[in-house]
Amino acid sequence: MNFFNTSKIVSAKNQFIFLLVSWILVQGLLLWQNGIVTGLEALKYIAEANHFLQFGKFSSNNYFLYSTQIFLIAAVIKFRLGYTVIVIIQLLLNLFSTIMFYKLAICFLKKPFIAVIATFFFIINIPYQVYNSFLFTESVFYSLVVIYSSYLLRLNKLTFKKMLFIFLFLLLLSITRPTGVLFFAATAIYIFFRFLNHLSMLYKTLIISFTVIIFLIAINSMLDAGGSLDFMLPFKKENIICGVNTINNAEIKTLEKGNSLQGIVYYIFNNEQQFFMLAQLKTISFFGMIRNYFSSFHNAFLILFFYPFYILTIVGIRKKIKQKDKRIIYMITIIMLYWITTLLTCDDWHNRFILTVSPFLFLLGFAAFSSVLKKENG
Repeated sequence: MNFFNTSKIVSAKNQFIFLLVSWILVQGLLLWQNGIVTGLEALKYIAEANHFLQFGKFSSNNYFLYSTQIFLIAAVIKFRLGYTVIVIIQLLLNLFSTIMFYKLAICFLKKPFIAVIATFFFIINIPYQVYNSFLFTESVFYSLVVIYSSYLLRLNKLTFKKMLFIFLFLLLLSITRPTGVLFFAATAIYIFFRFLNHLSMLYKTLIISFTVIIFLIAINSMLDAGGSLDFMLPFKKENIICGVNTINNAEIKTLEKGNSLQGIVYYIFNNEQQFFMLAQLKTISFFGMIRNYFSSFHNAFLILFFYPFYILTIVGIRKKIKQKDKRIIYMITIIMLYWITTLLTCDDWHNRFILTVSPFLFLLGFAAFSSVLKKENG
């Protein structure tokens, strides 16, 4: 028995060393290749941080939805710490998120070896990991998403303190990137099915109604934030990829105030043919991931690395349904919400929307290799 326990400890230690060395190699190579990236999209966050330091407010309300990164940049500028500090923070957050992903994988997949392989794929997901040395919002947001989701999905009991922590974390996600608000909906749906079975239908109805109202108000406020967030522009210019215009100005029917839920609903019902045509193309872009401006090697990597997980995910979901593992509700919901959001806007130039939910694709995909013999997670 002692020998068996020692073997388990050694095995766990070797697994940790393997993952840590893999993480160090990947992050080291990416940092060596890219350095600290302060250009491209980082320029607007640096400019906004300087504007905030000078005037004490944002130049436009929409920047509040990116304020975590802006405040981080503003802090290092004010205290003259250098952008290296931000990269160190981002790397530490990423390392912590990797540990949290591994813990969730252990809990969700139940087999340590499969959890290690899933975490290894998480680490070598280069398009996802590359942002850790960029002063973009992605690195912090990606890490916070995994940390939060790992915490939520490993909960066995919900208390008031835990609910408060969940709410505050969701607020943090929502001011790190605008799509953080989608996690409110995914969380509410998961909690409803996972923890509220004992409540009466009246209380369930009240909770769902309250949650839907808050979520819709939050979405409407985000749509009305102003600045560069013009949600009718992708339809006027027929953008599949954000910022890439297919035509100059499509003749579509819109409300005067298109940046609202009412405006989006009005557009869909009055421009059905265009909407569904664009929706098909955006779906191919979102899940297909390949781009004509990527190299052949890059596109081949995306196909070989991600496409098998679409097939494995279907198998994994079927197995988890048999196990009655309700954590798939959260994972499927957030993937679908990101897809729907892409349909209502446009896809990212470098697949950053689907990359956000790629950790869940890995978990669902590797669930294909899990056992279906016993019920998990209530």
